Amino acid sequence: MGFERKEGKEEEGSSMRVVIIPGLVELRIKVDPIKKMTREGLPYIVMPWMFAPWPEAKSKGIIEIEIKGVTLRALLKELSDLYKKANVDFEPINPRTNDVDFDYEILVNGKIYVGLTQGLDTKLRKGNEVAIKMNWRWDG
Repeated sequence: MGFERKEGKEEEGSSMRVVIIPGLVELRIKVDPIKKMTREGLPYIVMPWMFAPWPEAKSKGIIEIEIKGVTLRALLKELSDLYKKANVDFEPINPRTNDVDFDYEILVNGKIYVGLTQGLDTKLRKGNEVAIKMNWRWDG
């Protein structure tokens, strides 16, 4: 199935390369992609804040970064930290519940993360695709 559980804490020094393709209301992420990723064939309707931590990537349309850790939780936490540094409110993991906030929907290879045996602690592997969808609330 392409998922693997890593018990306990992240291995020291473990990391993964990810390519992020922002969309209108989602971040599409490919873990250690085998081939070069581009926006070719994709619409370029992107909320301006999605590139806030990486302004230099805006012209290319994709973001390539190294994430510390190899789990879904590590990916979400590091993205949250990077957006916070850019003064963007992006926090998929609710600090009170330590689970995904209701403003977000997280999919791994098309499956909602709660359907994964290890949930947020699922180890991501080469070729996995993660989608972080923002469920916009217009009531403030």
